[in-house]
Amino acid sequence: MDIKSVFKKAEDESEEIALRKERAEEIHEESIVIDGHEGTLFDLIREKRKFDEESSEGHSDLPRLRQGGVDCAIFTAFPYDRIWPIRGVKQGLEYIDKFEEIVKIPGARPVLQTSDIEEANKAGEVGIMLSFGGGEFIEGSIEALRMYYRLGVRMLTLTWNERNLLADGAGFSASRGGLTPLGFEVLEEAAKLGIIIDVSHLSEAGFWDVVDMAEAPFVASHSNCHALLPHPRNLTDGQLAAIGQSGGLVGISFNPEYLTGSDEPGTLSQVVDHILHAIEMAGEEHVGLGTDFDSFSGTGPEPLHHIGLLPLLTYELLERGLSGKVISGILGGNWLRVMRAVIG
Repeated sequence: MDIKSVFKKAEDESEEIALRKERAEEIHEESIVIDGHEGTLFDLIREKRKFDEESSEGHSDLPRLRQGGVDCAIFTAFPYDRIWPIRGVKQGLEYIDKFEEIVKIPGARPVLQTSDIEEANKAGEVGIMLSFGGGEFIEGSIEALRMYYRLGVRMLTLTWNERNLLADGAGFSASRGGLTPLGFEVLEEAAKLGIIIDVSHLSEAGFWDVVDMAEAPFVASHSNCHALLPHPRNLTDGQLAAIGQSGGLVGISFNPEYLTGSDEPGTLSQVVDHILHAIEMAGEEHVGLGTDFDSFSGTGPEPLHHIGLLPLLTYELLERGLSGKVISGILGGNWLRVMRAVIG
């Protein structure tokens, strides 16, 4: 990891800024860094670029993950064929095949349990954990969920924005529909297997169903704060508080749709605004990162255009007055706690 290449010295740089950069480098290097949501697998399946080559396209690849000091990236599979029937199992197996391909690349490592991330950190590797971004993948079959677990899936987002066999998504919130009987069964089975439940994209009624029934900590892997931007995908203060009380985590997204409500990329300062508000509502141990990189077009929040520039966030958090301990938790320590509790 070459964090110093991120913090280029400016000619008119003050001693105060230089010292803050040095401290940010130190915090970033000492932390386990986890990005809880990246859409990179979709690009890799479509062969838009190669994972082991640094690209000017998209937001993430192995060289840029290493530059950004990332110890684990959660790669989320999205059911890309939205024409019914979706053929979720077929798509799921295609993603698993690509996952198995990229984790064999030197410098990458599959993450099946928390210790894999710690081992990746020691070895200077990047751990990749597989998440499925929608219950469509199981096609109504608990047996398929068990199969996916055996093949490496460790997190499941219950819905995308639409309605599926498990629940209503955020785009269907007006229906006031929550989890279906199958959705509750999946919740129970996921707890037995050791699969993290992700409520990002879920309807608000479904969210509260999970709060009432979840047997393990759950996450909103890539959601922001409704109080700062009233978007249907952003979480209310009550939801943020409930995540904290459950022992779970919210991963703050860099997606411009949830920062600015438009295609404008927004700023790193806005990302930190959402982090600070989430801390206020959920607690400092219940906020992490879920950048959503490679799930949107354009660049990331100015000036953090891709995952390789992630140390800039550490600097911004330090400048806003957060302690090294709190920053380390946001960067990945809080994700580690949830992972230990659920996947082992």
